[in-house]
Amino acid sequence: MKLNEDILTQAASWFVDLRNAQPGDVIYQAHQAWLDADNRHYDAWKRVERLQKQLQLVPTEIRHETLEKARHSRRQLIKTLVVVLTVGSAGGVAYQQRALSSLVAQHRTGTGERKTIELADGSKVYLNTSTALDVNFSDNVRELTLYRGEVIIETGKGVPSQDFIVKTAQGSVKALGTRFQVRSHDRETWVGVSKHAVEVKSEKANKAVKVQAGHCMRFDVLKHSPLNLMPVNMDAWTQGMLIVSNWRLDQFINELARYHKGALRCDAAVASLRISGAFNINNTSSVLENLSSTLPVKVHYFTRYWAQVEPA
Repeated sequence: MKLNEDILTQAASWFVDLRNAQPGDVIYQAHQAWLDADNRHYDAWKRVERLQKQLQLVPTEIRHETLEKARHSRRQLIKTLVVVLTVGSAGGVAYQQRALSSLVAQHRTGTGERKTIELADGSKVYLNTSTALDVNFSDNVRELTLYRGEVIIETGKGVPSQDFIVKTAQGSVKALGTRFQVRSHDRETWVGVSKHAVEVKSEKANKAVKVQAGHCMRFDVLKHSPLNLMPVNMDAWTQGMLIVSNWRLDQFINELARYHKGALRCDAAVASLRISGAFNINNTSSVLENLSSTLPVKVHYFTRYWAQVEPA
């Protein structure tokens, strides 16, 4: 039985409130009444109980640090738990830990938001939409952990003995005095290099692969994909633009959806249509409104936050 976000939010709220309850409090009776009201509530609570058991497998110091960062805000903690409960049935402890960490990371952007941070060594990091990362500088290494999203990095001079490394769920990228781009997907990481080079190493690969300027590649935990030429305008988002040339419409809509607040889909009947142009990602609603002027499509809004591009 599929559990929607509203029910999972209710379950997460009960979890937070019951943690502070004392034996005999009336909240336990209210919780039982909530469980009895709908079978889906029982299913959601079973997922909460499974999460409790799985979190015990996460090292104590990591679990406490992650949850304590969110605990100062009840709303943030509930939001964190809902994300973990949503992915929990498909992921393991490691995936859940990354989901938790991404919501309490040092640097984050929301949907449609972008920002720039400057690191202690003078490096600049440009964060794209829905991105989360932590920064860890020590005597031996300058390290970024990218939990989700996309960044462009212009490395500073730093200390010659310090490596500059970006870690993702699939492996690591070591900068070799460079400007490069890293995009983290659920099961793979994409890397593109604008200047100089990087070394890419999948988590379980034996050797690293060098990627020179003007090239890109993908990698997962097991292997690296072949090198390709880096597409043009991959960094246009830093200027608030999405620039495409002869893209399939479904590919375009999937990319635009990263900046759109709400669900955005493309009907299979129009997926193969082709589109080119420069589009303002700061106003995705306007982009959608103007699609019908160049393509035989219309935008169907099921709700304010759920839209689909369909045949006109």
